[in-house]
Amino acid sequence: MKILVINVGSTSLKYKLYRFFSSLPQSPNVLAEGRIERIGDVQSPAEHSFAGQTSQTSDGVSDLHEAVAQTVHRLTGTNTPLATLNELDAVGFKTVHLRRPPGTYALDDETLARMADFQDVAPGHNPAYLEVIRSFRSTLPNTPLVGVFETAFHRTIPPHAAIYGVPYAWYQDHGIRRYGFHGASHSYIALRTAELLHRSPIDPSLRIVSCHLGGSSSVCAIRGGNSVDTSMGFSPQEGLLNATRTGSLDAFAVLYMQERLGLSPGRIGQILTHEGGLLGISGISGDMRDLQEAAEGGHDRAALAIDAFCYGVRKGIAEMAAAMGGLDAVSFTGGIGERSHSIRKRICSDLAFLGLTLHDQRNRTAVPDARLSSDEGRVPVWVIQAEEEVMVAREVVRFLSNPLPQAGP
Repeated sequence: MKILVINVGSTSLKYKLYRFFSSLPQSPNVLAEGRIERIGDVQSPAEHSFAGQTSQTSDGVSDLHEAVAQTVHRLTGTNTPLATLNELDAVGFKTVHLRRPPGTYALDDETLARMADFQDVAPGHNPAYLEVIRSFRSTLPNTPLVGVFETAFHRTIPPHAAIYGVPYAWYQDHGIRRYGFHGASHSYIALRTAELLHRSPIDPSLRIVSCHLGGSSSVCAIRGGNSVDTSMGFSPQEGLLNATRTGSLDAFAVLYMQERLGLSPGRIGQILTHEGGLLGISGISGDMRDLQEAAEGGHDRAALAIDAFCYGVRKGIAEMAAAMGGLDAVSFTGGIGERSHSIRKRICSDLAFLGLTLHDQRNRTAVPDARLSSDEGRVPVWVIQAEEEVMVAREVVRFLSNPLPQAGP
């Protein structure tokens, strides 16, 4: 069975092609993978790997439709992993949000309409996914397209953690509640951390805090393999500081500034999603690497942005531990979580009261998957390579055998 997994950003497209073997359904082979970035720019760096060979280009890619066409071209034809697209059993998408209970869905007309209903809730994700899905529907009219929504992993969050203090009709009639995101990443961390601890991932006593830190960041409380709380909420806007998204913010501050500056709802949304977060505080960049370099050069606002980010993650870990009544492991993943030893150190520096003590040399030299904590630390700390696509692929295989949505409450 061959499953293509597509991961879309507003200006990027990543893909992985998996082959599943019935005897080892949890251990597929990666036949090919690639990415196209900065779509819409004059130069769009692209990379494609197949059969041990990697090719790179930088030609401009005008839009996501062209990115899909280039992806299909790289996967089919001479000396490629697919002779024709008919070899694909399905295409899975790491979709984000829709006005439906959290789950996995066939990407039919109704599902796309439900995604469009929440386009304003996830403006950095849903419009791009809709464009790419429609392009694949046109290219592969007879191939199953499956959306593994990021909210699906969080369908186990209990009602008292999902509810907001708003009129109940908002929840009942309009779906205003905590959904959570980064589900594919957090679900992989749950499995991999348990494996590293030599424990069953469904052991109800196993309590893990997963820290997905990158351009988009969140923390998640995982007990017995199930999400019981997470920092993101109704939208990806809530929670930790992100590269350009504000994170949690008093709603009345938004109303105050909207009236004060005479801003339209559309303009407010643009500011909150594209001009806030690390970029908003620093004024120079939403990329942690840029901020660290600037802070080392004496840029006070870059240093403030880093301090605020680390403080938020540190507080988030403690909140997630409180949600579970304790802690057995903390795992870092994502671009920042995997690569920045200094950020991990700063986050964990004041968490000794929870049993977290990093080993400086291990943390500094760690390559995922590795333990970062000292032998004396009561709670082991890990850095784990993100493997979101394989979780999507596995869920697509499950869905094909039982094409019913795994709907939450």
